[in-house]
Amino acid sequence: MPLLALLGMIIVIPLTQSSGWRILEYRGIPPHRVAFTSAGLTIAVDRSASPIARPLDAPRRIVGLQARGRVTGVLATTAREQGTSGHDDFVLRIGLVEAGAKRPNALQRRLAPPWVRQLFALAPPGAGIAQIRFFNVGLESSQRGWTRRHPKSELLSEKIVTAPDDAGRFEIDVRMDPLEVLAVWLAADGDDTGSRFEVLLEHLQLVSE
Repeated sequence: MPLLALLGMIIVIPLTQSSGWRILEYRGIPPHRVAFTSAGLTIAVDRSASPIARPLDAPRRIVGLQARGRVTGVLATTAREQGTSGHDDFVLRIGLVEAGAKRPNALQRRLAPPWVRQLFALAPPGAGIAQIRFFNVGLESSQRGWTRRHPKSELLSEKIVTAPDDAGRFEIDVRMDPLEVLAVWLAADGDDTGSRFEVLLEHLQLVSE
C-alpha cells in the first residue's frame, strides 16, 4: 500500500464516466476530443486546448495526489524550451483548485474570459479561490522540481513532478502541506506547438487530511 494511503482518507476521482465532469473551452482555440471509457479518461489533442474540471462534493483538506497514465504521440518541443513563449504546452497538468479570498466583482466577471468565470463558479456561494496549483508531466526527468507562477495569470502556479518513460507511461505521487481544495482541473495542451498526441489518465486520487 502506498505511504500516502496511510495518511488519511482516499478520494478516488472517477474517470470512466462523464457524470460530474465539466468539459470547458477557451475562446478561439479548438477543443479536445474527450472520452470516458472502461480504461479511463482519454484526451485526444490536435493542436488544441480545453480544460476539464470536476468539483469535489465539498471542500476537502488535501495532503496528497496520485495519478498514473500513458501518453501516445509527441509534444513538439524540447525540455529546454517547454513553458516559454510559443512552447507553453504540457501533455498533462493536474490542477487542484485551492479555496481562497479572490472573488471577481461584477465588472470583472463581465470582462473575464469564460474559463476564468467557470473557474470562480467552482467555489461555493459566497466563497472564493486562491489559485489552481498544477502538478505537471514534463518531457524529461531532469525537469522535475521546476516551478513557476504562470506569466499570464496570477491564478496559476505550476510544478513539474514527473515525466513519461520510454513507453509513454507516467506516475504522479506527491505530498503537500494541507490545501483546502474545491475541484480538480485537468489541462493538456497542444495549441502553442501545433502538437498532436493522446493522453490516457487511468487513475487519479487525492488524499484528504
